[in-house]
Amino acid sequence: MPEQRLAFGPFVLNPEAGTLLRQVLPVAISYRGLLLLSAMARNAGEVLTKSELLDAAWPGTAVEESNLSVQVASL
Repeated sequence: MPEQRLAFGPFVLNPEAGTLLRQVLPVAISYRGLLLLSAMARNAGEVLTKSELLDAAWPGTAVEESNLSVQVASL
């Protein structure tokens, strides 16, 4: 199965490889940030709820909503 790459603006996200490129330069991104960005890029044009975002980055785990705020702010 070929790797799925998600392109938006000057960025290319490769969730399987865990990489984010801006043009051709790598961008540092945390693991949770990568999961959140992947969920948002895969659902471009749609509104995702806090619950959906929490499930995307912390599946099956109970975490405080402030964790989501920290990750979104870092993105």
